[in-house]
Amino acid sequence: MTGATEEASKTAQSMIEALKSTPVILAILIFNIAWMAMVAWTTHENGERWERTVDLAFKYCPPMRSEGPKP
Repeated sequence: MTGATEEASKTAQSMIEALKSTPVILAILIFNIAWMAMVAWTTHENGERWERTVDLAFKYCPPMRSEGPKP
């Protein structure tokens, strides 16, 4: 377990060092993470809104009852 932790630490440190030399890449990375978080949150909120809309539609708009064919 220690070997894997050390390797992950070395990899993270080398990535941070590489990003220090290119701040534009770091800014793009931060923007992309923020963008993905916003899209996930918006999708979640939209799903809850849609669920409430469907629940209200079923509550206040009951299905029509058929009386059968008319002669």
